[in-house]
Amino acid sequence: MPLDRLCRLVIVTGLIGALAVATGCERKPPVAHPDTVVLKIDSTSGATHTPVAGSGWSDAAGPVLLVQGETRDEAIILLPDDRDSAATGTRVRALGDQGASVSLYGRGGATLTGQLGAAPAAPDPECRLWPLRGVHGEGNANTWAVGFVGAQTSALPLDSVDVLSSRDSTALVAEASRLASMVTAITDPSFQGLRFTAHDIRRFEVSPGVQAIVAHLVRKVNQEANPQEEQTLLIAERDSGVTSGPYHLVYAERVHGLEEQSTMPEVIAGVRIAGRPTLVVARDSDAGVAYAMLERVGPRRWRIRWTSGMTRCG
Repeated sequence: MPLDRLCRLVIVTGLIGALAVATGCERKPPVAHPDTVVLKIDSTSGATHTPVAGSGWSDAAGPVLLVQGETRDEAIILLPDDRDSAATGTRVRALGDQGASVSLYGRGGATLTGQLGAAPAAPDPECRLWPLRGVHGEGNANTWAVGFVGAQTSALPLDSVDVLSSRDSTALVAEASRLASMVTAITDPSFQGLRFTAHDIRRFEVSPGVQAIVAHLVRKVNQEANPQEEQTLLIAERDSGVTSGPYHLVYAERVHGLEEQSTMPEVIAGVRIAGRPTLVVARDSDAGVAYAMLERVGPRRWRIRWTSGMTRCG
């Protein structure tokens, strides 16, 4: 699996303690309450690209989503719609025979290129792995997170809070916690009043002059017989041209339940598809990993564009 996902429990070191945010730091599908709130999401995207019927997949993203496997020369193939797996598989095999070019993106904005290799001899329907050839990038770009074939894509760099000064990092952790406290999704009363632990915070620019953050925060109830965990993923934006002050919460989702049954969300990459900012999220559980694309459809408006089937790779 990608190095970024293997390190999915990245804690914002040194910053949480400075703020006194509680320290704290996958498993069967979450049977606990999957409460999700989506804020300011417009159901009509006005997209210029055509979705695959029934799946939400955009033709501008090409035939499949690639996710790095154990090495950068191996890709996990995720189909737009598992109901059309035979036709898509045939198309991908043909592209592999032709050595089709692939565009590969890292979470920090690194861009690599390569080619699809020939189809594997014995494909596994629960883990579709595909070889890549000639993968290379500029500078220190050695790994990637997501990739596309014949797509209208470009990199959307997600900058870690770790690159900021201590003062700015502490302020951003505080801001993420403030935003998480504003999420109105129903949760267990035992979480009320508990502080948030920031597992990951990323800054990015959704359009010229418009700053945004995506943050993953956790709260835990450490009961020995019944440990509970709450996961919050949120996106927030500033107004155009504003470079300081609070962010506005524009999208949030929250799940809670038994710790051993929780599903861990991780933003593994950002990419622009037909110019539209999109975040790729991995949802890791004991049942496997499902991937989702969160798409910005307008100022302060985000939605879930597409969700993959479950893969048992890794």
